[in-house]
Amino acid sequence: MSPATTPRLQFARYLVAGAVNTAVTYALLVVAMGWIGYLAAYTLVYALGVVFGYWLQSRFVFGVAFRWSAALRFPLVYIVQYLFGAALLWLLAGRLHVDARVAALVVVIANVPLGFLLSRRVLVRDRSVSSARDR
Repeated sequence: MSPATTPRLQFARYLVAGAVNTAVTYALLVVAMGWIGYLAAYTLVYALGVVFGYWLQSRFVFGVAFRWSAALRFPLVYIVQYLFGAALLWLLAGRLHVDARVAALVVVIANVPLGFLLSRRVLVRDRSVSSARDR
C-alpha cells in the first residue's frame, strides 16, 4: 500500500472532503432558498450533497473510479449515519438526560469515523471486487 492510499491519509482527506461538501451545500442551500421554499431547497440540496459527496470521496479520498454499483449503495451510508445519530441522540438526551446540545456534538463526532468506515467499505470494496474480476 503506497503512502497516498494509507487509511490515515484517506481519513484526513475524508475530513477535508466533508468540510468542502458542507461548505458547498450550505452555500447552495442559501442560494436555493432565495428561489424556492426552504424545505424544497433543503431536499434538493441534500440530494446534491450526496452526489457531490460520492464524487469527492470516490475520487479525492479513496481514488476509485465511478461505478454504478457503488453509486447506488453510497446513499445507504447517509441513511445508516442518520439512524445511528438519531438513536445515539435519543439515548444521550432522551434517556441519559445529557444536554441536547452536548449530545448533538457527540453524535456529530461519533458519525465521522462511522461515515469514513462505511464509505470506505462501499467504495474501496467495489475496487477490490473489480480487480479480482480483471485477473
